[in-house]
Amino acid sequence: MEFLSKDFNASNNSYPVNLVLQSRQAAEAGYDAQKTGNFARAELGFDPTASVHEYRFDLLPGRVAFYADGRKLADLAGDAVPSTAGHLVLQHWSNGNELWSGGPPRTDAVLAVSYVKAYFNSSLPSREEDWRRRCADAAAPRAVCAIPERTEANSSAGGFFFSQQPNMTNNQTVYGHSGAGGLRLWTSGWGAIAAAVLVGGWAGRLW
Repeated sequence: MEFLSKDFNASNNSYPVNLVLQSRQAAEAGYDAQKTGNFARAELGFDPTASVHEYRFDLLPGRVAFYADGRKLADLAGDAVPSTAGHLVLQHWSNGNELWSGGPPRTDAVLAVSYVKAYFNSSLPSREEDWRRRCADAAAPRAVCAIPERTEANSSAGGFFFSQQPNMTNNQTVYGHSGAGGLRLWTSGWGAIAAAVLVGGWAGRLW
């Protein structure tokens, strides 16, 4: 998800975001995914520099779904959908290129990150059975049923983390902390990654 603040236009309430599946074809085209079919441009419908919003992508079999505050922006499918493990990158930068980032910033450009979440769905039958047992009653002491979705009308759901719910971390074999105190996640299936950010000037990426 790429935000180019030089493209924001408050006069007509235009705040676009580029949705991209980077691929070998894009690299061969000078990293211009618009030439590969793995690109979509969506209007956010709000000013991303005015307040914090949640941006999310769901990696699913054969496609990637992109969201802003729970509203679907686009689906991208095809050969560029990742099929191997990767990592999350948040970047905020200007390379001085007038065609891409609009040249060097004239003022300080700041990106504020409120939170980052990553949830993975397991395809292991044993894990699915674990979920069925834990979710028989959402109010039960060991229940783990659903992740509340942040929407434009319900921003409080953004503050929900399993690790802060005393009855929702039992048997969570995909969750843990590394020895250095960092978050460690394991996955055997598909999942979702969400970040709540305030986009503050020039180029930014979440991918």
